Formats: sequence, structure tokens, C-alpha cells
Amino acid sequence: MTNPTDLGVLISCNVPGISRTVRMALRGMGVRRIFLAQNDEQLVEGFAAAEPNVLLVYVESEAETDPGLITLRHIRRSPDSLAPKIPVVAVSQRRDLPTINAVMNAGAHEYALFPVSADVLMKRIMAACQSTRPFIETPDYVGPERKSV
Repeated sequence: MTNPTDLGVLISCNVPGISRTVRMALRGMGVRRIFLAQNDEQLVEGFAAAEPNVLLVYVESEAETDPGLITLRHIRRSPDSLAPKIPVVAVSQRRDLPTINAVMNAGAHEYALFPVSADVLMKRIMAACQSTRPFIETPDYVGPERKSV
């Protein structure tokens, strides 16, 4: 998939201003199927409505209680997950190593620093969607292989 107009994107973010900004950036790049989810109910609805090819998750910190990390861990590990292998791009204002490690250890494909340009965001989305890294499922980790192939 190389055409943004073919993408379905589900944005999971509990900060309305950030989710709207990301949606505007994606629309500017030609993405038309975008669904915003601020809670679990909307996330379930978004999987049905947007038929997403990629999930964008906003992460605020490395804390175990961070809503973005909780969502990411649920998507990857829960038996109730609607799409455990969906490509995930984490978006965060944090550039510290503990947050980046927490996101990658939770199973994200890509990490984008917010504010992010539409071009960079689209490159991260395409990289996640076109990833050829094998999907790993172990007791300690579920997600794309973290090593370079």
C-alpha cells in the first residue's frame, strides 16, 4: 500500500487538540478514512467504522498507567483485541529514552515525535504498514521484531 487515499487510520488519543492536529496533517497528505478514539468504546467503534490499516497511539509518558501504553498493550496482548498484529505508530511529545523504550517494548512499529510534520508522519505510517519484520509473540513481548533484519 503506497497510496495515502487507500489508508484507513485509527487515532487513539485522549487529548482532543492533538488528535485533531494529527487528523488535519493526515488529511493534508490525502488520507480520507480517519477515525478518532478518545476511549475504549470509541476504539472498538473505530475498528469497525474505519477498517484501519494502521493505529496511531498517543503516548504521554513511560508510566504503566499511561492511557496510550495501556491501549497499545491491550491491542497487542489481550485475547479480546480486535487486531493484535495491526501496524502501530506511537506519537509522543516525549523524546526521553524511558518513554521510547516503553513504547517499543509495548509493541509499536514506529515512533514519531510530536509536533510532527505531515511528511514525517506519513513516512512512519508507511514504514509501519510495509514492515517486513516478523511478528514475535513471547511471554515478555508481543510485536514486530525489534532487531534490524
